[in-house]
Amino acid sequence: MRRDELVDVLRVSPFRPFRLYISDGGMFDVRHPEMLMVTRHAAMVGIAETDENGDAGQQYPQIERSTTVDLLHVTWIEELQRRPT
Repeated sequence: MRRDELVDVLRVSPFRPFRLYISDGGMFDVRHPEMLMVTRHAAMVGIAETDENGDAGQQYPQIERSTTVDLLHVTWIEELQRRPT
């Protein structure tokens, strides 16, 4: 994926949560724009703490750890369903 494509998804207002699919079959949910930092050739994905239901549940999730993904390995993006408020 091109850097500018991913940056455009992050800049949508209001922000829409999305899922990154990776070439090895993995995926990462980005539920808040601060959970993803895009560099020239890679994306650093913040992985938030979750409760027993797998829900980060916070407006600004606390990032527990992170991983870096080469942009060449981001195969596609899918918008996530909004959670009821």
